[in-house]
Amino acid sequence: MNTGTARLALVILTLLGALATVRVAAWPLARITLASAPESASQVHAADSVQRVAPESLARIVARDPFRVDRRPATAAYDPLRLAEAMAPRPPRPALILAGIVDGTAPSAVVEGFPGVDGSRVVRVGDVVSGLRVQSIGKGGAVIVGPDTTWVLKVREPWKN
Repeated sequence: MNTGTARLALVILTLLGALATVRVAAWPLARITLASAPESASQVHAADSVQRVAPESLARIVARDPFRVDRRPATAAYDPLRLAEAMAPRPPRPALILAGIVDGTAPSAVVEGFPGVDGSRVVRVGDVVSGLRVQSIGKGGAVIVGPDTTWVLKVREPWKN
């Protein structure tokens, strides 16, 4: 197939595509008709079409009070992706202090300030204390990972302060 034939085929396909596009845009593929409105609908009053609400249902609706009469903001934050949950302040991040490191084949670290733990605690790599995981222990410090924070701790040297 030479280039002249290929160009002719391309031009013909382009024209056919343009014609098909004009055909679909200009005239619908199927006829659509709307049903005529019944004559009796204009004679019915709006008040007659409203159904009566049972008193039990009305009492339940009023008891749930969907409109907050006290005019205070809701306690739950609006987020369509989550279920309603009460807004609570985040707990403060703990102030962790690395008191010392014991180096060797299985290094250990002495850490103070874990939530819910009084005093210092000796930990190794992989230990989890109060939801905080010890990721690594090195020569001069340790790395502790929490759910939203990573602490890079250096050995405390009180003689430098």
